[in-house]
Order: sequence, then C-alpha cells, then structure tokens
Amino acid sequence: MHPRNRHREYLDYRDLAKRQEGLRRHVYENAWGGASIDYADQEALQELTRSLLADFYSIRSWSIPAGYLCPPVPQRADYIHSLADLLQVPSSDSMGAGLTPARGPGVCGLDVGTGASCVYCLLGAREYGWSFIASDVDQASLDNAAAILAENKLQEQVQLRLQTKPCQVLRGVLRKSETIAFVVCNPPFHETLDHARQAANSKWQRLGRCAETGEKNYQGQATELCCEGGEVGFVLRMAEESARPRFREACIWFSALLSRASSVDPVRQRLGELGAKRRGFELRQGRNIKWVVAWTFLGRSARQARLSAMVESPGSNVAAAEVASDSEVLGSDSKR
Repeated sequence: MHPRNRHREYLDYRDLAKRQEGLRRHVYENAWGGASIDYADQEALQELTRSLLADFYSIRSWSIPAGYLCPPVPQRADYIHSLADLLQVPSSDSMGAGLTPARGPGVCGLDVGTGASCVYCLLGAREYGWSFIASDVDQASLDNAAAILAENKLQEQVQLRLQTKPCQVLRGVLRKSETIAFVVCNPPFHETLDHARQAANSKWQRLGRCAETGEKNYQGQATELCCEGGEVGFVLRMAEESARPRFREACIWFSALLSRASSVDPVRQRLGELGAKRRGFELRQGRNIKWVVAWTFLGRSARQARLSAMVESPGSNVAAAEVASDSEVLGSDSKR
C-alpha cells in the first residue's frame, strides 16, 4: 500500500470492534486463530466500511442503501494518495526543501460516478482538505451521498451534480467557469450484467462458496456495474472528451481505475494517440490488484503554476461556480 495509507499496518478486527460496537457481531475467529469477517456477507462488509471510515477518518453516520456497491476503503485510499503524488507543490515548512502534496479546498477534483458511498470525496476531504464536484447518473446515489455529506458538515466542500446523459462523462458536468486539479473515476467494470454475474460467480468460488442461485448473485446497481464497452469503453469515451480543447485546459490530471490488466494497454495506446502524457499506478490490497491510468495535456511548468495558484487561493472554485447557469455547462448539447 501507499506509504501514506493509514491502513498499511495490520488491523485486528477484534481491536476495531472494541471501538466500533456495530462490527462486533460480524467478527469471528478463523481457522488460523485470527479475527475475520464473512466477506460474502454484504451486511458485514458495509459495517466494516462504516467502522473504518468512522475510526480512521471520523466519518459519521455512513451507510448505503441495500443493493449498492460497498467500497473497499484501503484500496480507495490508495487511489487518493496516488493522485496526491501527482499534485505536488514546494514544501512550505521551516525546512523549505522538497515537495509535498497540495492541500486545501482550493484544490478541487471531479469524482465521476461518486456513487451512494461518496467515498473518494470523503477520503480526499479528510486526508488533504480537497474540495470536489461529484457526479452520478443515479439520483438515489446522489441523495444518499448528500445525506452523508450533511452529517459530516462537508456539503459546502462537495457539490453533487446529476449527469443526465449516461453516454457523457465530462460533458454536462464541468462548467465553463471551472478549472480543476484532477479527475478521479471508478468506471463500471463490465460490458453487460451477464459479465457481472460471471464475475460474481468467480468471486463466490474464491470465497469457497457455491455460486449463488436466483435472479441476482452480485451486488451493485446496473449503472454501477456495466456500461457500453465496459471499463475500456467508458475510459476511452472519457479520454476522447478530455482531449477537447476546453477540457484539456480545464484539468491538470485526469485519471481512471481499471480492474483488469488487459484494459490498460488499449487505454494507454489511445491516450498516446491523443497526445497525452501518461502515468500509471498499481493498487495492491492482498491478492487484489487494480490499475490507475492518469494523463495530462499540460506541460510541467503549466501544471506547477496552476496547482500553486489553487493552493494559494482562499477557497474552492466550486462555490463560485454555483452562480453559473446550466447553459454554461461545458460541452452541453442543450440548455437544460
């Protein structure tokens, strides 16, 4: 895991359960004498996520509706810290040497597909003080995210926006008056719900269970799980939009999470054809590996100047952009 990840050290679930009472009934002693939970039990997973967010990040009253994806907090934190490595500014401490991650609400990111959990916004706000624009195609997800943000007094730091056209990524969300430091994106991994079912069957087998029977053997809403072209199709559409003149100037670093190693090369190839500078990261949590592809169209000096200006700004440009009319949405095909 990333050196700044709070979850690098071994965590005994029994110790966590002493501080987070709701987790206690889900913790049991495994065959090796250690503490574990049933990772096939969605209620146990949600309680673990709630406990981690509460214990490590002081996030209160986190919950998601039944049937929505539950994020693995340590891996999502790794993504945030990897992005922070791209957003480095000269250190302002007394030593006056080296670089440090950019912090504060002037550093604004776009979370594409924030989901009901709103986890990237929560982690970025807590770890680095960043502000966010968070989009989703599902209104119920945004409603749940709004409740979490309100409970944690983060509603002024994170602005939620409904993407009304699922075929679009940046268009219809980012406004003309806005420049952002980064885009974080956890796209739908699968091409179809059938692919999602097959992946779920493999998961059950890895957990030593027979494949679940019934109409639905996987967790997550359709909009969270699949889209045209799966993760490669989604990120390629995002790449094409990012290369448009206005978008390529509006963001310092774009990025997306990929679940398959085979997805990395076609994305990197197209980004190269579009003239983007590319970076890549592996996120490892146990045997689980994900890949992050990041790209930019700005040179180093332009990136540094823009990021330094964001850090020095008194606050997020999100609040200022709220006065913008819907007709000012970048790339909007119509006035909504």
